[in-house]
Amino acid sequence: MTFPLGKQYQKDDEFKTKARLHQSKYRSEILQVDFYEYGNRLTKADAVNLMNFYPKLGVPVTLRNRYPKYSKGLYADMLRSEHIPFNVFAPLKQDLILAKQVFNRLLINIEIASVNRIEVEYAPNPASDFLNDRTSFDAYIEFKTSTNESGILGIEVKYTEHEYKLKKGSKEDSDINNPDSPYNRISAEQNLFVPDAIPHLKSDMLRQIWRNHLLGESMLIHPQLNFKHFISIILYPSGNLHFEEAIPNYQSYLLPEQKHKLQGITFETLFQSLNEFNTSPDFQDWIDYLIKRYIV
Repeated sequence: MTFPLGKQYQKDDEFKTKARLHQSKYRSEILQVDFYEYGNRLTKADAVNLMNFYPKLGVPVTLRNRYPKYSKGLYADMLRSEHIPFNVFAPLKQDLILAKQVFNRLLINIEIASVNRIEVEYAPNPASDFLNDRTSFDAYIEFKTSTNESGILGIEVKYTEHEYKLKKGSKEDSDINNPDSPYNRISAEQNLFVPDAIPHLKSDMLRQIWRNHLLGESMLIHPQLNFKHFISIILYPSGNLHFEEAIPNYQSYLLPEQKHKLQGITFETLFQSLNEFNTSPDFQDWIDYLIKRYIV
């Protein structure tokens, strides 16, 4: 039995067109299941059966623990990025040494002696102690340095997404324009940015990057936490040219000694590094899945 590719979307940009078709082919040819509405969307029956997720290495358990109720965007849409952190990071919870080796290879200005904790979809609680909003990390990693200092990696995962528009009159709109909000207070007090950077960081292109960065900074200064290091990471495929522009743009507003606080990692370099350091046949099957599933 053959399964159709399904409907595509004519208004996609160049990379999203390729990625939607890639996910449609994966569903049709590899998963061999039908589509719903668009070629990259699973039927509810297949989505409930977790066809959007790698079936082993703790991925289903991590998903169910975090989001036990069905959500169409997470469970059924193969193109949106919400599901990707589970497929990429849940298995690494079972091999913290591999995680350490990979991030030491990919990151600058930090030497990780041990990875101690990995979470998917994480935000510190209570939110009022930090940014007082719904900002969270797609993946969250706690580590120790060689001098036994504690640090955090906060990871945002993107696939075809770009920026999002600010909704006028929203809480976010109010917060970014309130000089007493955590966004503006932390930005002003922590000596992170060059003069006059803040209006640029509020732009649609940079605002989410700014928020994710500030969530980590709010954890560094929390009086009951003991973190000394934080790096905000954007994980994205090399074909998503938006972040090839947005990451250096954001870094240009950081003071020289702070530029390492935002770093980009591509899917391609992450998967290559996983391949390089992995020694487990079970993990090799997972890495092969990631490459086949997401590299366009």
